[in-house]
Amino acid sequence: MQLSKKFRFLTASVLACQLVVPPIGVNAEEQRDYIAPSWVVQADYVALGDSLAHGMNDGGIIGLGYTDFVAQALQQDGFITSYNKGFAYSGYTTKNILEDIQNNVEKPVVGFGYRSEEVKLRTSIKEAEIITLTAGANDIIPILKESQITGINAAMMLKASQEAIKNIAAILEEVKKLNPNAQVYVMGYYNSFPYYSEDLQTQFKMLLKVMNATIKTTAEKSGAVFVPTYDIVAKDIPSYLPNPENIHLSEAGYFAVANEAFLPAIKASYLWDVSKFIQVNMKDSTTVKISWQEARDNVGVTSYNVYVNSKLTFTQNAETTTITLDNLTENTAYTIAVKAVDAAGNESVQSPSVTFTTGRNLTFTDIEKHWAKEYILKATKEGIMKGYADGTFRPEQNVTRAQAATMLVRSLGLTTKEQAPFKDIANYDVGTQSEIAAAYAYGLIKGTNGKFNPGQPVTRAQLALMINRAYESKQKQHYAVKGKAPFTDIASYNEETKHAITMLYELDMVRGNEGEFIPEAPTKRSHAAKIFVNFNSLLKK
Repeated sequence: MQLSKKFRFLTASVLACQLVVPPIGVNAEEQRDYIAPSWVVQADYVALGDSLAHGMNDGGIIGLGYTDFVAQALQQDGFITSYNKGFAYSGYTTKNILEDIQNNVEKPVVGFGYRSEEVKLRTSIKEAEIITLTAGANDIIPILKESQITGINAAMMLKASQEAIKNIAAILEEVKKLNPNAQVYVMGYYNSFPYYSEDLQTQFKMLLKVMNATIKTTAEKSGAVFVPTYDIVAKDIPSYLPNPENIHLSEAGYFAVANEAFLPAIKASYLWDVSKFIQVNMKDSTTVKISWQEARDNVGVTSYNVYVNSKLTFTQNAETTTITLDNLTENTAYTIAVKAVDAAGNESVQSPSVTFTTGRNLTFTDIEKHWAKEYILKATKEGIMKGYADGTFRPEQNVTRAQAATMLVRSLGLTTKEQAPFKDIANYDVGTQSEIAAAYAYGLIKGTNGKFNPGQPVTRAQLALMINRAYESKQKQHYAVKGKAPFTDIASYNEETKHAITMLYELDMVRGNEGEFIPEAPTKRSHAAKIFVNFNSLLKK
């Protein structure tokens, strides 16, 4: 995100008729302070797609679409600093979107937070942290409309849907090449023809089920998130699709899709994970020290409110980022949340919190029936992985790149006095920075443009590379593969990555799923526990 090209433009209400480009030269400090303090990334949001992203409503008029409601909510929570739906056009097919990206079109901004009235698409994608994509409906709608008269032409429908899926895959590939770190969210289809005959409904619903499943697979293979909307729209057809002659949602429908589908998915992103910004240190069975990192604000943080079990208990000045709580009750669970406050009284929305229990050793409360329980217990016993202060292990949570690096360093017992050359790890504690530095010093990790991207999920391919480098560093020799791994989805990767994946397969650390390795999928903590336990066992042989 290049802040030199953008600035925070504070609208009194994003819902004021239609989003427009703010006046060039308007300064955030000249506006009323609507932005709350925050610990999270101030992101840029770009919407790509057709009329649903453009905001075409059930009356055939461009108004507020789901992207506008998403942008409003994210802006009010202090999550985004700019938004543009200027590349979403009514009538666009998947081919149109793909060609716009390939041709790097320049179009007027429809949103907020830009100094320029027009921007180029490829530049916008490169600078975005959040991208939504709505595409494919216009590829098949002409056939569906015709089917109301002639019946569904299966061959034409299959050809059109296959072409749409192919183009969606190409769009996601282009986006990933331009910005591998962007969080991309792909909208699933809803039933846009609920008023058609029962016979057509049955066939169309079967088609939608297949299409959504295929889009979901396509999105997830590229590292994007599939956002289902079918059930949300279906629960209130009269309100959300009130016009039998128009496939577009009403404003209420767009609002529902934004708030019930997209926002939960977007807010689950690692971008908003603030858990790392607070630490708890148990002094004794009734005393605990809470520390947190400073929050950021467009004007300035004035104080911190400390909540104990949801009750405001203390207010600290902005210079103080620690507090000691004593006389707590033994064997009792406490949740501490810290919220930053600015001079205008805005309180942070996404705020760090921690849950702990006094007077006893923490246990993992969420692995009792988990398939990886024994691996998890062994990984924590060997000091490779750690649980969370609330007594959970969170086995299905993604492993970040920083966590993967520290696990490797602990497995190998590596240390260094050098510092890593990454400019984006300063927010981490000294111990984590040291472990990342050791991983870098021993050649286990690499960065991009001076960044390590520590908070991003480590993909299965990336972890394979780290494990391979660690193995060869420890054994002091190159691993000679015996053959090719039987995975059909790794052919496009470079030789080092394919070699690493093959090594993990041959050493029985990974098995894949139905002939696929799914290299771009994030690594779960449970899978990491199994891989690292097996890796440690291998090193001890």
